[in-house]
Amino acid sequence: MQAESRRESQPKRMSESTIKLESSAKPEKAEKAEKADARAAAAEPAATPAKKSGKKPFLVLGGIVAVALLAYGGYELLTAGKESTDDAQVSADLVPVAARVAGQVLHVSIRENQHVKKGDLIATIDDADYKAKVKQAEAELASAKAQQAQADSQVSIVTATSTGNLSSAKAAYSGSSVGVASADAQVASAQAGLVRAEADVKKAETDLNRAKELRAANAAPQEQLDNAQATYDLAQASLGQMKAQLVAAQEGKRAAFARVSEAAGRVAQNAPIDAQIAVAHAAADLAAARVQSAQAALELTKLQLSYTQVFAPADGVASKLGVHDGQLVAPGQQVVQIVPNQTYVIANFKETQVGRMRPGQMAKIEVDAFSHRTFEGKVESISGGTGASFSLLPADNASGNFVKVVQRVPVRIAWVNLPSDVSLRAGMSVDAEVEVGQ
Repeated sequence: MQAESRRESQPKRMSESTIKLESSAKPEKAEKAEKADARAAAAEPAATPAKKSGKKPFLVLGGIVAVALLAYGGYELLTAGKESTDDAQVSADLVPVAARVAGQVLHVSIRENQHVKKGDLIATIDDADYKAKVKQAEAELASAKAQQAQADSQVSIVTATSTGNLSSAKAAYSGSSVGVASADAQVASAQAGLVRAEADVKKAETDLNRAKELRAANAAPQEQLDNAQATYDLAQASLGQMKAQLVAAQEGKRAAFARVSEAAGRVAQNAPIDAQIAVAHAAADLAAARVQSAQAALELTKLQLSYTQVFAPADGVASKLGVHDGQLVAPGQQVVQIVPNQTYVIANFKETQVGRMRPGQMAKIEVDAFSHRTFEGKVESISGGTGASFSLLPADNASGNFVKVVQRVPVRIAWVNLPSDVSLRAGMSVDAEVEVGQ
C-alpha cells in the first residue's frame, strides 16, 4: 500500500516541478526580451554622442602641435643672432717652471697652491760646484789677459826688430857695394904696380947685361956691375910683390862681391817686414779672441750659478709642485707650474656656428661654479684651425672610408669687467653665448 502511494505521489511531484520550471522560464525570457528592447532603445539616442567624441584626439594633437610650434618660435625668437655652446672652459697661460741646472735641492721655499709674485724664490739648488766653476773661469780669464798683453807687446817688438833688421841689411848692402868699388880700385892699382915692376925688371935686366959686357971688357968697375945686379934683384922682388898685391886685390874683390851677395840676401830676408808685423798682429788678435772666449765662459758659469736659485717668472698660484728638499733634479725637469691670475675662456663652437662670428662681439658666460651669475665677455680671437687639425694625429680623410663629423673651432673670449670677488681656476666648465648678430 505504501509503495503504491509512493508511486502515485511521484508523478504528481514531477508534474508540479515541471509546471514550476515552465512558469519560472517564462518570466526569464520576458526579462531578457525586455532588456534587449531597452538596449536597442538606448542605442538609438547614443549614436549622436559617439560621433562627437571621435574628434577629441585630433583636437588634442592639434593643441600639442600648436604649443610645440609656439615654443619653437619663441626659442628661435629668443636665440636669434646668438650662438651658444657648453663645450667651453676657463683657460690660462700656464707657466711651467723648470730647473736649468742639475743638482740637489737644498730648500723649497713655497707650498703647494701658494700664491706667489714675480721674483719670489721657489727653490734653491746646491751651488758648490758652480762656485768652483766660476773661480776656474776667472783664472782662465786672467791667463788669457796675460797672453793678450804679451802678444800686444810682441807686436811692438816685432815691428821695431823688423824695421831695424831691414835698415841694417840695407846699410850692409850699401857698405859691401862700396867695398866692391874699393876692391876694383885696389886691383887696378895692383895691376898698375905690376906693370911698373915689370918695366923696372926689364930696365934692370938691360942695365945688368950692359954692366956685364962692360965689366968683361974691363970698361967698367966691378962696383957698377954689383949695383946693376942689386938693382935687378930689387926689381925682381918688386915684381913679385906687385904680383902678390894683384892677387890679394883680386881676392879682396871677390870677397867684396860675396859680401854684397850676403847683404842682398839679408835685405831680401828682412824685406817682408809687413808680413812679420801682420803675423804679430794676428797673434795679438788670437790672444784677444781667447780673452773674449774666457770672458764668455765666465759669464756662462755665473749664469749657471744664478740658475741654482729658481724664481717665479710671473704672478699667480704655484700648483703641481714637483720637487722636495734633498731631491736631485736635472736640467729641464719641471719644478712647479704657475697659474697666472689673468684668465680667459676657450669656447669650442661647431663649425656651423662660427660663420658670422667676429672678434669684438660680446658674449655672455655662465660658470658652473657660479651658476646663478652671468658674466660678460668679448670675442678676442678665433683659431686658425679646428681642434682636430692641431691634434697629435690629425685626421687624414684621403685614406680609408670617410665619415663626415662636425668639427669644432676654438674661440678665445676675454673677460669684460670681471668682478673682483670672483676667483676663477683654469679648467672650470662654462657655458658661452656669443651675440653674432651685432
